Amino acid sequence: MADPRVLNMDAFTPTTHTGITPMLDPATNHLKRPFTVCVIGASGAIGAGVAQSYASAGCSDLILAGRDLDKLSAVAKSLPGSISTHIQHCDIAVADSVCALAEFISSAVPSLDALVLVSGISGAVELRITDGSPADGGWAQVFGTNTLGTYHVAHYFVPLLLKSETRAFMVVGSIAACITKGIIANTKYCVSKFAQARIVESVAAQFSDEGLLAVSVHPGAVESANAVANAPAEFRKYLTDDPDLCGAFCVWITQDPSRFRWLSGRLVSATWDPEELLARKDEIVKGDLLKFEARTTLDQ
Repeated sequence: MADPRVLNMDAFTPTTHTGITPMLDPATNHLKRPFTVCVIGASGAIGAGVAQSYASAGCSDLILAGRDLDKLSAVAKSLPGSISTHIQHCDIAVADSVCALAEFISSAVPSLDALVLVSGISGAVELRITDGSPADGGWAQVFGTNTLGTYHVAHYFVPLLLKSETRAFMVVGSIAACITKGIIANTKYCVSKFAQARIVESVAAQFSDEGLLAVSVHPGAVESANAVANAPAEFRKYLTDDPDLCGAFCVWITQDPSRFRWLSGRLVSATWDPEELLARKDEIVKGDLLKFEARTTLDQ
């Protein structure tokens, strides 16, 4: 069964934050140069915040990818600093589209240091598995993006990341992966994000020995267009977290991934206090916490 200790994620650090703390400030977490990062899903609130954070931290090359090129262009124009910016179409639900993006990056930049996958959808809220209809395609669409899309990105981008020194594979996950009931327990979304987290665990297990850092990051409760369109009305008052917080958290980790190898394969939250998270390092490693792992007596 899944390790129950992952289910109390909201209280994992005694202190949580809705905005960027001094330790997470990307303006002071300077990246080495050259440093190339690709943000897939950069046109939404969280993705744009990720792009802004890496720009503020001084990356040299930034690839902004997604389905809406006009919105990506607007994000690119808003970025601070001297950055070489590339805008590319990518639909992660389509394997050929992800492959094309990886091929472009291989030809456009010397190496890829970090990949941040933000793209995701929730679909209409269905609190029971008997809600909705298989004929409406909602489950296929959500799983096609959140789960199969994550596989596509891992399949084509892990080889690129292994060619760099930084080697950071970051996925914007969700604590929804841990829940099965309540007003925001949208079944297809929660199950798809659970499967996504397991993909990240698998990537970490398979490539950590080659120096790859793979982490799922819950961005907090952000008032994004997707959340506003699909969250229940009674939950919207909780959508108060800074959309830039997730990006700042990603920069903090990927600035020096070797310092955070112990987080590889884990689902963490950008809202946690970073100092309190660091203070629990030994406990996390010893207990292998923050993972959905099977408890079995079989020798595999």
